[in-house]
Amino acid sequence: MAAAACRATASSAGDRQPFVLLMNAATGLVLVLPGHVEFLKRLHECVAQQLVALLDACDIRGPLAQAEVDSWQQPATCARNSNRSLVASMNQRKYDAWAQFAYHRLPAYEVALRMLETPFTRKDLGRDYHYAPALVRARLLSSAKIIPFQASSAIH
Repeated sequence: MAAAACRATASSAGDRQPFVLLMNAATGLVLVLPGHVEFLKRLHECVAQQLVALLDACDIRGPLAQAEVDSWQQPATCARNSNRSLVASMNQRKYDAWAQFAYHRLPAYEVALRMLETPFTRKDLGRDYHYAPALVRARLLSSAKIIPFQASSAIH
C-alpha cells in the first residue's frame, strides 16, 4: 500500500460509525477500519492486521506480501491528494462502505472483504474491469519460481 490514499470519514447519522478508508492507487485494494480515537492512535497496527487478513483471504503470500505488511510497522504519512479520479473512486467506495454499515450492519473487515469483489476501471490498464485481488496478486507474487544459484566447481 505504498501509494495509498487515506480518508477519515465521520457521519452525523446515528446508525453510522466513523471509519477510515485506505485505497491503494495502483491496485484498488481497499482497507476499511474503525475511525474511533483508540483505533486512530494505532492505525498503522490495525492496517497491518487487516492487510494480513485480506492477503490471506486472497491466498497471497510470499516475501513481497510480507514486505508490504512490514512496511506498516511504522505510522504512515497522509498527504493531500489532487488526483480527481482517485478521489472520485474513494468517494464511491466511501458511500459503498456507508451502505454496508447502514443496511447490513457489517463490521469493518467484512466491508473490506466485500470491496475485494467490487470491479473498477483505470485508464492506464485499458477499458476492461479489474478486481483488486488480481492486481495485488500480479504485484506481490513472483511470476516465476526463483531457483537459488549454486556455483559449480567445474566452471569452464
